[in-house]
Amino acid sequence: MRKVFQAILASAMSLAVLSGCGNNSANSESAPATGAPPAESAGGSGTSGKGGESITLWTNFQVEAELLQKYADKWSEETGNKATVVQTSIELQQFAQATNSAGGPDGIFGIANDQLASFVTANLAEEVPADFYNDSDYVNAAVQASYVDGKRYGVPIAVETVTLFYNTDKVSAPPATWDELLETAKTSGGVKFDATSIYYDLGFVRAFDSYIFKWADKAYDIEDIGLGNDGAVQAYGYIKKMADEGFISSDITFDIARSAFENGETAYYIGGPWDVDAFASAGVNFAVVPMPALNGKPFVTPVGTQVGFVSSKSTHKDAVWDFYRYLIDEASAELYQVGARIPAKLSVQQQIDMDATTESFMKQIANGEPLPSVPELGQLWTPYTDNMRLMFQGKLSPEEAAKYIDSQFKEAIELMHSGS
Repeated sequence: MRKVFQAILASAMSLAVLSGCGNNSANSESAPATGAPPAESAGGSGTSGKGGESITLWTNFQVEAELLQKYADKWSEETGNKATVVQTSIELQQFAQATNSAGGPDGIFGIANDQLASFVTANLAEEVPADFYNDSDYVNAAVQASYVDGKRYGVPIAVETVTLFYNTDKVSAPPATWDELLETAKTSGGVKFDATSIYYDLGFVRAFDSYIFKWADKAYDIEDIGLGNDGAVQAYGYIKKMADEGFISSDITFDIARSAFENGETAYYIGGPWDVDAFASAGVNFAVVPMPALNGKPFVTPVGTQVGFVSSKSTHKDAVWDFYRYLIDEASAELYQVGARIPAKLSVQQQIDMDATTESFMKQIANGEPLPSVPELGQLWTPYTDNMRLMFQGKLSPEEAAKYIDSQFKEAIELMHSGS
C-alpha cells in the first residue's frame, strides 16, 4: 500500500495522454489466473444465468488478483460460466488493441477512476444499466467518480483518501480547525505536506467555495473553471500564510513530508492508508483523525475510487455485469481484509471489522469528493504546481497566482483539444 499514492498521482497526471489519440505504447506484462463466471442479464440479482459463456477480465489489483480468481471459480460453479482474471498494468492503447483479438478482455475490474474518462472518450466502455445499482447504496464520492458526461460508466469497488495523522507524543488532542492546527503546530513540531499539489490543496479551494471544474447535473463543465475566482484567491492566501510562517515551502515533496513525520520531526502529516504500516514499523506513536474544518466547512479531500467497467466491444456484457454484481456483494469484505481496500458500497462497509484508523478514513471519505473524471484534468498539474511554487517564493501574490493558474490551465486545455 505504500506506493499507492504515487500510483494515484501518476495515473492522474497521465490522464490527458491516455485520453488523447490513444497512441501510447502498450504494456503487455500480465499475470493471468484462470477461473470461472457469468450468466443472467444485467438486471438480474443472482447467478442463475444460462451458463456456458467465457469472459476475461483485467485488473490493476495485485495482491487481490488471486482472491478475485477464487471468487471467479466460486461463481463459475454456480453459473456454469468461466472467467479468467488477468492482473496487468493497464493502458488505454493496450486495452483497445486487446479487445479486437480473440479472447480479449470483456472489461476491467479494478482501475483508478481518473482513468475512466479516457476509456469512455475512446468508446471502449459500456454505459452501466439503469437498474444495475442505486446511487444511494454507495459512497457519494464513489458514485460521482463513476459518471462521465452525465452517464454512469463505472461500478464503484473501493475508496480511499488522505486525512490527518498526528504524533501523539507531541500533540495531546487533535485540532478541530485548521487555525487551531497551525497554532499548536508552532510549538509542537509543525506540519508538512506538498502544498504545491492540487491533490493536497483541494480542501483549501473547496473551503472557500471554489472548485476545479463546476459539477452540475452529474457532469463536469470544463468551460467553468473556478481556480482563478475570488474564492480561489482566498484559498491561496491561506496557503501562503502557512508558507510565510515557515510550515511549508516550495521544495517540500510527498517523500520529504512523510519522512519528517516518520522520523518524529513534525507533529502533523496528511497521508493515506498506505502510510499506516510504515509509521507503525518505524515506532511512531500516532493517531489518524478526520481533517480539521476550515472556514466553517468540512475539509474536502480527494477520494480515489477503484471502479470496474464493461467493454463496449464485449459480446458477453450480461455475463460480465452479473459477475461484477457477484464480486461487489460477495468479495468486497475480503478485498478489504487482503488489500485494505475500503468498500464503496455502504452495506458492505458494515460487514468489515474495522479499527479506529479505518473509521477515521471512512469519516473523511464521507467529506471527500473525486478529482474530476475528465481528460482535461491532466492539464492542471504543471501550471498549478509551477505557480504555487512561485507564490511560496514571494514572486507572485495570491491574486497573481490565481490569474496565471486559470489562464495557463485554459490554454493547456485549448492546446490539448487542438491536437485531438
